[in-house]
Amino acid sequence: MAMFMGFVDGDGYIDVGEQKQYLDDKTMAKSTIRVRLVIALHKRDLSLLEYFVNTLGVGKIDFHELVKFNKVRVIFSKRDLITVIIPLIKKYGLEFLTSQRSNQYAKVIYILENSIISWVDFKYEAQLRVEKSVQELVNLDYFADWLVGFTMAEGSFGMKATGSAFYQLKQKGKEHVNLLKAAALLILGEETKKLFNPDAVDAYQLSLGSKNDIRLVLCFFTSPDHHPLYGYKREQFITFLAALKTSKRYSAIAAEFNG
Repeated sequence: MAMFMGFVDGDGYIDVGEQKQYLDDKTMAKSTIRVRLVIALHKRDLSLLEYFVNTLGVGKIDFHELVKFNKVRVIFSKRDLITVIIPLIKKYGLEFLTSQRSNQYAKVIYILENSIISWVDFKYEAQLRVEKSVQELVNLDYFADWLVGFTMAEGSFGMKATGSAFYQLKQKGKEHVNLLKAAALLILGEETKKLFNPDAVDAYQLSLGSKNDIRLVLCFFTSPDHHPLYGYKREQFITFLAALKTSKRYSAIAAEFNG
């Protein structure tokens, strides 16, 4: 479940909005509230969405409206959230760790706890979010599985034209720098001294590329102690590992690992 949370933090969206209603005579009635969790991906990741649906036992895959964009999506309805997803989040003491997803989830909980039905009655005011420190994030017992899911959404493995390998993780907003630092601490076993500077769209990036960094990245993502990569990102990792094994620079450290 923590892997799913990490993926939704990176590539999902909890949609809370006005749902217009009409009477039989086509006149407009009081609008209700639309609540759903949506994940839209490239069609190459259909198997990942199927994995989520089969594992959770809820959700509906839809690709008809998105086929011309080579995309597919899964929609978890309000009922899916109420009956399965939210109870699992509470059962395992999980949290969304990005500010946007955390705020979206808080809206849903506010609606449910206050039994709000009509959009006109929805008067939610966002609460000030207390940012977790790097150590607090790493100390979360589900952070490793969360990081696997977040990497599947926002991370990448690859080789530069120069032959240098890299693992990168990116997220918009300065409030998420601690997430990137925590990822580095968990993977490397020590805090990174690298500076995090935003790009033109206020995105911050963790990039690991030294031989020792890559060895530790391989150790983390092949560890049996947490959820494995799944879907397209797993395919990318397998290709990455194969490239490392044929590289003069990395072959020695990659030889002991399997995808």
